[in-house]
Amino acid sequence: MADAEPAAPERPALVREAWVASVGILLTLGLIKHLGQAVPLLGKYGGTVALGLQLYLPLMLRGRNGVSNESLGLTLKAWRVDLKAWAVWAVVVTVPFALGHHYWQTLVMHRPFMPALPEDLLQRFIMQTVVVALAEELFFRGYLQERLQQLWPARRTLFGAPFGAAILVTSAVFALAHFVGEYNFARLGPFFPSLLFGWLRARSRSIVGAAAFHAYANLLGDLLWASYR
Repeated sequence: MADAEPAAPERPALVREAWVASVGILLTLGLIKHLGQAVPLLGKYGGTVALGLQLYLPLMLRGRNGVSNESLGLTLKAWRVDLKAWAVWAVVVTVPFALGHHYWQTLVMHRPFMPALPEDLLQRFIMQTVVVALAEELFFRGYLQERLQQLWPARRTLFGAPFGAAILVTSAVFALAHFVGEYNFARLGPFFPSLLFGWLRARSRSIVGAAAFHAYANLLGDLLWASYR
């Protein structure tokens, strides 16, 4: 007999859980970044610790309060849908993003264009795909967005996917997670790609497409950044 799905929590429990998850991740990331400036060892490995928490916390919660592999988006049932969406959005955003990055670097930052590849390209590929994108998408889109979606069900759709407060709030927390401890307003920029990650998650009910596009966007940024000095 298959195991029964864990019962979903009541609304007060969802509110409390959403607050604890959002504030907790922001305080943890802020603390790690601040301590990393004072403790060299933590500064070197603090990012890995933070990603580990984002990866393992949702997994540890499976079987409690309605959290399951399915609710976290850990499924390959819609991999064809995810792959198609990834390809379409990659075509749509790559050229505009590259042009915007070029003009920002040359006109605003006054850094000349000198085509080059990152010296640690293979390491970056592994880090962005296996570690960063998977961990962040599992926590933010797989766990937090799903909990907020239960709290605030989307009343509208955008290009065929439910789109509402859950995606907006998750994206705000995601942006603040990059901002805390650094306090550079440019670090709030991830709010905008997070909207797309959230849409991909909502469309297929899986984090596969969101994680794949997240990794692609980060790698594209790494490749472009290496060509301006």
